[in-house]
Amino acid sequence: MAFPHFRILVFAAVTSGLFETALANAYRGNLRAVAMGKMSAEDLRATVLEEVLGALGNNTRVTDKRLTAIKEALEPTFSSMPKNEYGNLEDAAARYVLHRLFVQRHAMYIRGLDAGSVVSMTTAEVLEEHIPTFVLSLFEERMKNHGLGLHEMTVLAATLEHLIHDEAVSRLQVVYQGYEISQDARLNEFELQRMIHTYMAMFVTGQLNFDSTTVASAAQRVQDSYPGWKDTKKFVNQVTSEVMASKVSDPDFTPGNFSFRAATQIVEEIGERYGRWQNSECMDLKELLMNIEDHESGRVLLKEFYRSALGGNWQFTEKEDYLRETGVLDDAYRPKEPAVVIPNYVNAPSNCLASSSIYQVCCINECEALMGPIEQQLGAHEATTDRILDVVSNLASSTTPAPRKLSQDLRDRLEEIASHHQGTVPLHGRLFAQWLHHAYPRECPYPHEAGTKNPMTADQWLQEKKTTISSSKDEIRSYVEQAETAEGSESATPTATAEAPKLPWSSAEELIARHVHKKPKGSSWVRKVAFCIAAVSGLIAIFHTVSDSFASLGRGSKQGSSLLPCVGKQHAC
Repeated sequence: MAFPHFRILVFAAVTSGLFETALANAYRGNLRAVAMGKMSAEDLRATVLEEVLGALGNNTRVTDKRLTAIKEALEPTFSSMPKNEYGNLEDAAARYVLHRLFVQRHAMYIRGLDAGSVVSMTTAEVLEEHIPTFVLSLFEERMKNHGLGLHEMTVLAATLEHLIHDEAVSRLQVVYQGYEISQDARLNEFELQRMIHTYMAMFVTGQLNFDSTTVASAAQRVQDSYPGWKDTKKFVNQVTSEVMASKVSDPDFTPGNFSFRAATQIVEEIGERYGRWQNSECMDLKELLMNIEDHESGRVLLKEFYRSALGGNWQFTEKEDYLRETGVLDDAYRPKEPAVVIPNYVNAPSNCLASSSIYQVCCINECEALMGPIEQQLGAHEATTDRILDVVSNLASSTTPAPRKLSQDLRDRLEEIASHHQGTVPLHGRLFAQWLHHAYPRECPYPHEAGTKNPMTADQWLQEKKTTISSSKDEIRSYVEQAETAEGSESATPTATAEAPKLPWSSAEELIARHVHKKPKGSSWVRKVAFCIAAVSGLIAIFHTVSDSFASLGRGSKQGSSLLPCVGKQHAC
């Protein structure tokens, strides 16, 4: 790793509040010129990139080309977010923008940046468990609430991408160690495939406790236990073939003589593509639910959900209590008849893969894909009802055609939101998210008020409740029989109706960021750049600890463990 003295010096200085001294001692060149006011903004940006590249080492993926691509992807959402008085994003808004970026680019859900965290949690509350959030808190807090600009956000996002790459390399190193193969060894096609398939078994299960005595049997257990493993291997083999075809002139990809570097490039490309590829499972799940949907409401009555399970859809077995506590059940839709909200179910934590210490691979939230063109066309963090209606009426989803005439109820609800905010509608708040759920009930999750639900993975539920999330076949059958008895009673009641009830509505608002329009003159680039570099340096130091953990796990316990714990995809386990 290049410049270790710089990393230690600057990170220590940041944590002790002595950055100015560190700046003077660590840099005798460009950054000192910045402090003296002799650099242009473009020179300053180039200096930031130069120092980040140096801190990350010679193999960094943080290139000028990559930064440009990230900046272009960030800009529409960044521009549409409310800014503070310095024209920058505050902590919660910055996390939201980064979350959107990684879902858009890689279908990755960075831990601590998810939508639930931005509304209901502060950076400090996720500090212990989520390293990326800790790094972001360094940016935010050490800039003394000036916030994050587009350039700082770009550098941070690129650095996170680099760390994800390094984590993949660490996982691959564990595989090589498990098979007692040196990283200097050259592999033939069969050996390379075995390494990559084993890597993928670790990736989809989030497991790291392999060693030379358990790695082969652990990979076999994935094949025996995971219904989607055959298709996953096909995907892996296809990506491998495509990468090889693009590297025919690279000596590391010489047929029958593949290097460790070749293997790392293949697994990196797998990680880039896997999130979107696996989302096809999520769309299959959505389609199954839509087949038993109640009145195109985006809801499936719980009795039909369980009846479908008895009919062969083995995915739909979660306990009623689990569905309710995690925000999947709607108890207000029909009296005494709980209903599963389709997008809430598809995007539930039980359908995520615990694939990394930095991120999870989850079903892609289709509503975020709809937000992109809304933000781009409106070009602001708030808009009038007329402008929003015009955009949304011409915006199709995977199940909703366009153009369409929006109902009077939708128009009235949007006016109601505007009345809460002096005539305009904030795009990044709970009320607009709720309105989108009404406009796209199959794609946009219902946004519960903060603190009212407790999203948990199956593994977290097991640890807290000491029971699994799945109902037994007898429990499911009993629920369906009771529902059928109730159906018989209701059919004899003259007041029974087959009309679709209205979707629930709550007037509680929660904004991701406060709306401030004033921007002072002369905000300081020096302080922003200083702490940007310091935060990146701290992130690198932290990642060394994570890498050490990977290595120790690769050499660790020889006890076997299930490769498909409850934390895996509920619909695939």
